[in-house]
Amino acid sequence: MSTLGGVQLRNARLCLDCEEIHEQQQCPICASETFVYLARWIPVEERRAQRRKVRPAPTKTPATRWAQRGAVGLAALALSGWLWQSSRPSTEDEAREE
Repeated sequence: MSTLGGVQLRNARLCLDCEEIHEQQQCPICASETFVYLARWIPVEERRAQRRKVRPAPTKTPATRWAQRGAVGLAALALSGWLWQSSRPSTEDEAREE
């Protein structure tokens, strides 16, 4: 059995025919394509020493939610008032009809 040399553990393959450790698709010694990854039995450590901390999404307070809902409500009222005024005939149109 040969030494690992520059083979990374996550890529290391063990030939099931001659027990050679290699990285290629075929064993360099016996040309067999029957292998298993060594990481199956030896756990591979994470590359990063520390994982990044995930920041939780900012939660909205009830006051913030009410303020947003109020703003949407006021905008809806203003829009409905504007539409109502534009659909109502003006006094000049009423005078022409008479």
